[in-house]
Amino acid sequence: MDITKKVAKMRFVYHTNMLDVCNVLNQLGILKDDKAETVMKDHCMKSFDCMERMGLDVKGYFNKHKNEEES
Repeated sequence: MDITKKVAKMRFVYHTNMLDVCNVLNQLGILKDDKAETVMKDHCMKSFDCMERMGLDVKGYFNKHKNEEES
């Protein structure tokens, strides 16, 4: 695994862990719903970016499952 994929994997782990942290903070009432939604959306999009950098076809996955739901 080259260095870019290792860094992308570390970033992916960080952003997915932050999704869990934001979810817990929101459930405890420390982070308000609007702020939690914004922060979690940002971490989610960065997670998808990391997955693409690791060589995964995120857009293709979503398109495939979207087409299956429509049929």
